[in-house]
Amino acid sequence: MRGAILAACVVLLFLLSSSALLLAAPGIELTPNSPRPGDAILITLTPEEPLLRAACSWGGRSYRFLETQESYGLALPVGLTTQPGAHHATVYWKYLSGGMGQATIPVRVADRQFGVQNLRLSANQERQYSAPETERERRLIGAALDIVSPQRHWHGPFIRALEGRISTEFGLQRHINGRLTYRHRGVDIAAPEGTPVLSAAAGVVSLADDSFLLHGQTVIIDHGQGLTTIYLHLSRIGVSPGEIVSQGQVIGRVGSTGVATGPHLHFGAYAYHEPVDPFCFIELK
Repeated sequence: MRGAILAACVVLLFLLSSSALLLAAPGIELTPNSPRPGDAILITLTPEEPLLRAACSWGGRSYRFLETQESYGLALPVGLTTQPGAHHATVYWKYLSGGMGQATIPVRVADRQFGVQNLRLSANQERQYSAPETERERRLIGAALDIVSPQRHWHGPFIRALEGRISTEFGLQRHINGRLTYRHRGVDIAAPEGTPVLSAAAGVVSLADDSFLLHGQTVIIDHGQGLTTIYLHLSRIGVSPGEIVSQGQVIGRVGSTGVATGPHLHFGAYAYHEPVDPFCFIELK
């Protein structure tokens, strides 16, 4: 009798131990530790056994982790209007073996002040912002930014698409002819007409269009897993939709097409269609 009780206890301990293993949390790493509004948070999930699925709840949205070699990755956008202070992301996972769990990750968002820019445009340039012809380009750009391809094309930090003077910083509140219009969703880099523009990372060209009235000649590159970069006001496009590009490849030339006050590159970045500071991608690993 005593032996039977002992055997039962051993089995129970084994089952409890197995259950604990199944429910063990994967390794979770966040970079950076204290993001600012307009940054992207890279979350890396390293499970001890294969996952069936994993997701993260952040800012009222749910994002799915996508597999990257021996881990799972996700770049969370920190919106421009996110208030500084304590926030949290909730990570959910389920193993192929059936175990599941969740973890709440504290995220402290640092303060960030955005400036104001006042632009003077001609009446004709200002009308182009609301011209009916711009509906097509907004739709095409929006569709390209919506793409979330499962394969991660980029490896290591991004590079700057162009070296030069920053003429307009990311996130500025832009006033046109005295009226507040929108937040600047990229970085404007001034450079001479025809200067080569480089792909910030490897990816697939999801849009290349030279007919846009507002944005000018435009290239968008899908880097996989929700990360996208955009290049506006080009004088010439050197790639085609569907083309695979490598990091540092020349994709076009600086110009002033569309609504522009001079030759420059509008270099933008997006995480799941949310604008983020393209220079924060340079810190991604």
